[in-house]
Amino acid sequence: MSSPDTIDVLIVGGGPAGLSAALYLGRARRSVWVVDAGQPRHAVSEGVHNFLTRDGLPPAALREEAWAQMKPYTSVRAYSARVEGLEGPSDASQSWRAHLSDGVHVRARAVLLATGVIDEHPKIPGFQEKWGHSIHHCPYCHGFELRDRPLALLAEGEMIQHMAPLLLNWSQDLVVLSHGQRLDGEVQDELRKREIPLHSAPVTSLEGPGRELARIRLEDGTTIERAGLFVQAKQRQVPLVAGLDLTLDEHGFVAVDAMASTGRPMLWAAGDLTSRFQQVVMAASQGAVAAGAINGALSAR
Repeated sequence: MSSPDTIDVLIVGGGPAGLSAALYLGRARRSVWVVDAGQPRHAVSEGVHNFLTRDGLPPAALREEAWAQMKPYTSVRAYSARVEGLEGPSDASQSWRAHLSDGVHVRARAVLLATGVIDEHPKIPGFQEKWGHSIHHCPYCHGFELRDRPLALLAEGEMIQHMAPLLLNWSQDLVVLSHGQRLDGEVQDELRKREIPLHSAPVTSLEGPGRELARIRLEDGTTIERAGLFVQAKQRQVPLVAGLDLTLDEHGFVAVDAMASTGRPMLWAAGDLTSRFQQVVMAASQGAVAAGAINGALSAR
């Protein structure tokens, strides 16, 4: 089953990047479908932070408000499904064809990928229950709520050098967990210089009532009382994006230019799938940039 006509823009993903782009494109009077399966990655978070005028707003409320403000722009449609396949044109004069999970096929003159990424969490008992509440990956997003409390960082070499000094801004009571990974001398020297304790034994459990972290147990029998844990979240692209044979950067993120173009004809990407610096406000900004570039490209055809 196909959509009636070729639309201007298909946006894959209804998070901050996708919704920001939809708003821009709706105001530009473009026909837009925002296709989203309703399983946002940041749903477990208790609040959006560092977004001017929206600090602390629950993620679901941010989406609801976005769609409420989208009502005047009747050319923008929310469509509940998953994009399971994309067939790209050989040049910019042709359309993309999307295959949706409900059997619908959509043709679009341009596509914006705003899918986010998939987090690969360590398989440690207690992790999933506390993720997004007392376990986080971004201190800018959640460090303030854990300020001056005993914290831990679970990461590998390069990220330890980056994250450990940052976390000292929120708490001087910090320990580093390498989870059985051997750290090189430079990283260990940096921790010693800053007087940050290092525990190398693997983590065996994360304990505490409900969503709260109270203690961390290690394989060597050590128990560490902690109120918060920051982790290096390993990430991968969603299957749809991984199957498009796009150029990725050294960290596995989709490589885009200053206007969010992937280099493929009429295909843009914005948000967390393009950057290690994953902030709601940054994703929204990138969605706006992409929308401007898309509208410009469509106008020039």
